[in-house]
Amino acid sequence: MGSSYYHTACKYKGRPVEIRDCYGKCYRGTIEYVTPHGVYLSTGSGGIFFPFFAIVSLVLLASLFFF
Repeated sequence: MGSSYYHTACKYKGRPVEIRDCYGKCYRGTIEYVTPHGVYLSTGSGGIFFPFFAIVSLVLLASLFFF
């Protein structure tokens, strides 16, 4: 599962996303960089590193809204 999140995260780099972790908590921010092990999300007030094994969903926020 981690490799599919890796490719998705690379595609969404620099774009606003929502990440849901394995505990059900949602985080919104911009993907700053991606490593083979996880994603660094910039939240405006700081940043958070998410290892791929803790990510349950990764959604591009622009896909949730119609312009």
